Amino acid sequence: MRLFPKTMLVRAIQNMRRNLFLNVTTIGVIAISVLIFSTFSLIAFNLASFLKIWEDKIEVIVYLRGKTPATEIESLLNKTRQMEGVEYVKYVSPSDAIGFLEAKLGNQKNLLEGIQPTVLPHSLEVQLKKEYRNSTKIGEVVFQLKQIPQIEEIQYGQEWVEMFSSLVHILRLTQWVLGGLLLLAMLLIISNTLQLAIASRREEIEIMKWVGASPSFIQVPFYIEGMIQGLLGAGLALFFLFLLQRIILLYIPLSMKDRILKIPILFLPPETLIGILLGGMVLGFLGSFMASMRFLKVSE
Repeated sequence: MRLFPKTMLVRAIQNMRRNLFLNVTTIGVIAISVLIFSTFSLIAFNLASFLKIWEDKIEVIVYLRGKTPATEIESLLNKTRQMEGVEYVKYVSPSDAIGFLEAKLGNQKNLLEGIQPTVLPHSLEVQLKKEYRNSTKIGEVVFQLKQIPQIEEIQYGQEWVEMFSSLVHILRLTQWVLGGLLLLAMLLIISNTLQLAIASRREEIEIMKWVGASPSFIQVPFYIEGMIQGLLGAGLALFFLFLLQRIILLYIPLSMKDRILKIPILFLPPETLIGILLGGMVLGFLGSFMASMRFLKVSE
């Protein structure tokens, strides 16, 4: 018998309709599994996106020792500009620092009355090149700055950078470990479901063998069936994930919305969505392949 793709697709759909309960159950379990994996992916993606936005705004603030002569400031600026990873450097005098604080305090700037600029240290604002705005590269620049004797203190939010980097790394690791476990579970579920479906059609398959049907003619509809199950399960998971994100955003308290809306809460990018859908189809194919091979081996 010749193999016609359209005929195979029709037969696969007919097989799914005959075993509707089993197929719906399998698609539901796949959807739940993919939803769990996709949720971790979405959280990790948004945290990584937030970390990237925050890293882009990172500045290294360098405070000079109080006894640093004004005549050495220019040479310090030049020396800092020449460091690898430094984009530009701005000198902030004590008077500039007082002016900045007054602007930030606004109507409460009277709190600074009586404070003389001389109590504030001279400082440098160091802007890093884009590729150096991460926990590893920032450390390299800070190490270079610490070699300058006139520098007393360096601040750049080290704890926040390292904490967020570690959190994103842990979530990514959890995502893939959990994804591996769910992958095995989905393979077993799809395989067992299709094996039951194949077993229920044992007599029909035996007749097809007797009349000369090739193994591919018998097996391909089950492969297509598994791919459809995987695609529908993954599609449902992404649909529910999108609804879940919308619902969470809808029920955020008004008191928090002004702050949260300044941080973009993104959905998974198109390439990730396509990857999840294709991954569902591949899992469905592998599950059906395992089921058909196991059944044919037993029935021989």
